[in-house]
Amino acid sequence: MTEPRSEKAGDTASHTGSAKAEGSGLANSGIINITKQYHYASAPAPPPWETRLREAARVLAELAQKQGQDQEIRRGLGSPPPIQVRFTAAPEDLVAQRANIRGVELGATAHEPLELHGRLDDIEDAYRSAGGRLVILGEGGSGKSVVAQRLALMLLASRTTDDDPVPIVFRLHNWDPGIPLEEWLAAFLADNYNGLDATDSSGIPLAEALITKKCILPVLDGFDEIAAGLHKSALQQLNETQMPLVLTSTTKAYARTVRGDRTLARAAVVVLEPVAPDDLMLYVPRTAQTDPAAAHWTSVLASAAEDGGGLEHTPVGRALSTPLMVGLARSVYSDGPRDPAALLDGGRFPSPSAVEDHLLEQFVPAVYERRSRWPVQDAQRWLGHLARRSDRSGIAWWKLADAVPRGQRSVAFALPSLLLGATTGYLTFGSVTGTAGVAGVLLLLGAVTGWLRSPAPARMTLRASGRVRHVLTQVAIGPIGGATVGLIGHPMVRQWGWLALTVAGGAAGALGGALTGWGRRMDPEAENRSVVREAVKGLLGGTAGGFAVGCIGMLAGLSAPTGSYPVWLALGVCIGLAFAVQSAVLVPTRLDTVVTPRSLLRSNRQYALFQMIVGGASYGLVAEMLMSPVAGLVCGAAVGVAVGIGGFAWGRWLVIVRFWLPLRGQLPWRIWAFLNDAHERGVLRHAGAAYEFRHGRIQETLAAE
Repeated sequence: MTEPRSEKAGDTASHTGSAKAEGSGLANSGIINITKQYHYASAPAPPPWETRLREAARVLAELAQKQGQDQEIRRGLGSPPPIQVRFTAAPEDLVAQRANIRGVELGATAHEPLELHGRLDDIEDAYRSAGGRLVILGEGGSGKSVVAQRLALMLLASRTTDDDPVPIVFRLHNWDPGIPLEEWLAAFLADNYNGLDATDSSGIPLAEALITKKCILPVLDGFDEIAAGLHKSALQQLNETQMPLVLTSTTKAYARTVRGDRTLARAAVVVLEPVAPDDLMLYVPRTAQTDPAAAHWTSVLASAAEDGGGLEHTPVGRALSTPLMVGLARSVYSDGPRDPAALLDGGRFPSPSAVEDHLLEQFVPAVYERRSRWPVQDAQRWLGHLARRSDRSGIAWWKLADAVPRGQRSVAFALPSLLLGATTGYLTFGSVTGTAGVAGVLLLLGAVTGWLRSPAPARMTLRASGRVRHVLTQVAIGPIGGATVGLIGHPMVRQWGWLALTVAGGAAGALGGALTGWGRRMDPEAENRSVVREAVKGLLGGTAGGFAVGCIGMLAGLSAPTGSYPVWLALGVCIGLAFAVQSAVLVPTRLDTVVTPRSLLRSNRQYALFQMIVGGASYGLVAEMLMSPVAGLVCGAAVGVAVGIGGFAWGRWLVIVRFWLPLRGQLPWRIWAFLNDAHERGVLRHAGAAYEFRHGRIQETLAAE
């Protein structure tokens, strides 16, 4: 057993998943923990690593169950009971040998048959009959995702101990099989659940340990959404893993991949059947709000069946043979005043595809005609923008800015940067030269910021309670990084002028970043990061900070350097101390906190604002020492705003999504209210920290419109 790492999963890492902590390496500089003995002496013994794994699995089970139930409610599966989709065994050439599925010994001839037929409520029995590896096939809109989610909820409800694997639904649309499956699964968990990048003493994250220890049952939804040329390599990886799993795919994509080659090893396969006319006649009237409306639905379907020689032979009956179209028909006709008798018009709807296109086109108008604050045309335009700008991986708020062309982003950032620079230059220097110089520098930085892609959002909260040893450690080692700038910056500026501070800042930042990475690897309470990566981040952050201060000194016409060697050292220590406090009180969001788009934005906004305050105060102190108290106040505020807006995902969201896109009419001003409302209406669904359209065909229809 590996050595434990900390007492709580939420107290160990500086960010969660692929979301990397933002900010300069200079701000996070440090050296090997010189208070190591104190740290170990004061820290209570953490629980065993296996105990933490079981606790993480328990929390994941609770979160997955809550999220799955919410998804079913949004899909309208709570009332009436869901339509009982039927399934049957797939053709034999798509299915592994029954003896291998059962895992019987060589030479054995008798083994139980597989129970691979039934209705939705029987899907758990089919999974258990298959021995833990099941493939669910069907046509587009046949309900594969709904069945997979229902199976996951059934398995969650039947967990008897914390050692039972937790079924988690993984969307396969963004899996590149060039990445090992277990690695991708661990990254998915870290992205969608807080606290799972906490590591043990050997550097293994919780997410990776949950996968390797088979604490997770992957429910892999959407094999067909992987790029077609990668299906073979994806199947090869699925065959190589020993994990139990559930896989969904369109029948065509799966059959094309496995026929003539090899199927998924040890896996049983079922195929979802079209909605039977009898099931349709039972279910659709139940979606109506009143008995007269239900009777009207019954009359419409009966008339269609009578006129067409059976419901399955009519355009409306064939169109409503998939749960997707049944759900759209419910939204368009059962939940509003529209008359479903219109579907019997053979002139308007001569074919099933005509009925399907109609339901897809009328879905959004129907759901927004009911008590909506948003005009239907505006809602369609905004949703169309999101549909065009987002891929199948979802609507992630921190990626929405990146969907805007780079030229527009550069303009959107350059204009406010120009205004901020001109105001700062005028208040600080009071001259045309100083005003133009600062405005030009910030104009350039704003344009470059807009050109670059948005950083991934760090998931951080501010908390000092119960973390005294961490705070003392950072306070002890942090000022050394800041003092390094004074040590090498003073002679360099004297020799080559103020812009030499750029090199001094970069060198000090790189040294501080490298020492930070090294020190964290020596400390079981800290997250393990690459020393090289930390050094590069420190180099970039220190270079930017040194350049900004150097420009201030040069534009102010100050002698080089201003102040004595001891003063520079003292100033560096103060700045380092400020950033040390910043690092000490930032902790990751706890594992038991649900990741939603709004919660992730709040976390990143809190992190950015705190960085703004610390960065502004630190650089304001520099400006005050070099020039005057007024200059310190103005420059500190300007630097804080520039750092918070330009260096964090929240700042990109604020400039592009909250101002630029609404000005152009492509999104509403109250974007969060609109997204939440679309989620409530069933147009969007939560996918961890992002939103997704309810179905790919709905997204395609909105994008085309």
